[in-house]
Amino acid sequence: MTTNPKSVADRLAELGLEEGRLREAVFQGHLQRTRLTRNHPTIYHGLNMWGELVAALREQLSPEWVREDIGSYALTVNELLKLAIAVASGDEGTGDPAAHPSNRSRKGRNTVDAIEANRQFELFELLPPKSDNEESYQTWVLMHHTDHVRGEIRVELSLPLSIGADGKITAWAERIILSSIPFDDQLVEINPPSGPDIDIDIQRKA
Repeated sequence: MTTNPKSVADRLAELGLEEGRLREAVFQGHLQRTRLTRNHPTIYHGLNMWGELVAALREQLSPEWVREDIGSYALTVNELLKLAIAVASGDEGTGDPAAHPSNRSRKGRNTVDAIEANRQFELFELLPPKSDNEESYQTWVLMHHTDHVRGEIRVELSLPLSIGADGKITAWAERIILSSIPFDDQLVEINPPSGPDIDIDIQRKA
């Protein structure tokens, strides 16, 4: 686990990233959400922040990182490094070095496949050395949690290693804890049931 500011900066640099850009993407997503009211549909509050955060992340990391959408599964990828970043809301353990955090919303098949690829990469103890025509990435999760009591958003960039049958991530190969983002605006606190995930398996009835 990486928490020391210098160590965080060094580790992120190895991944072609900067903490300021990641935190700015999360903050932009938060700003967009503060414009919503109780009259917006409940599920839209989480969906709005997710979409705005993904867009801001892609803008912050451009041009080295580019967008890649697998259906509704949104990734930001570095094709040279064969790395990908997915965005997810996390539980209260997010950003807490002493906790064992997980995603708030159930994950679907695309996330399961990404974690399986991560397991293969870990097995060989190196970043994915793929040929140019292969599309597999090592997928990290930029996970955020809004703590209304403390008035902060906790953030971490972490590498998922296993996932349970309930769609919740159960283990991380690595966690990079970023500095929390304080806020003092009047955010409408609405907790949608399980939150949006945008990684949904839809099957036709037999």
